[in-house]
Amino acid sequence: MLRIFNVKRGDQFSFTVTFTNLQEDLTTFVLGIKEDYEDAEMLLTKSLGNGITKIQTGKYRVDFTPAETGQLEPDQYVYDLRFTIGSTVYTPLSGYINIEETVFM
Repeated sequence: MLRIFNVKRGDQFSFTVTFTNLQEDLTTFVLGIKEDYEDAEMLLTKSLGNGITKIQTGKYRVDFTPAETGQLEPDQYVYDLRFTIGSTVYTPLSGYINIEETVFM
């Protein structure tokens, strides 16, 4: 699924991901952000216990702190959110995070 988020630079930002047919807890669940897909390094990463929190079976919350969104220059960034079950990799969510300018920075 493609999803676009618009976030003011320096704002806290969160979203939830719900899997309706997930019967087990995920052991790996990561989100990576880059300026461009061809870039070698991630600008930000999130993982279980490090910005991604299990709310209940099949429901997870991804959190960004104001410091994290504040370190990104106003621009459009690409992201992928992926998990594995056994040896199978799934990317249920990807898209763009637009960091927008703010009058407060």
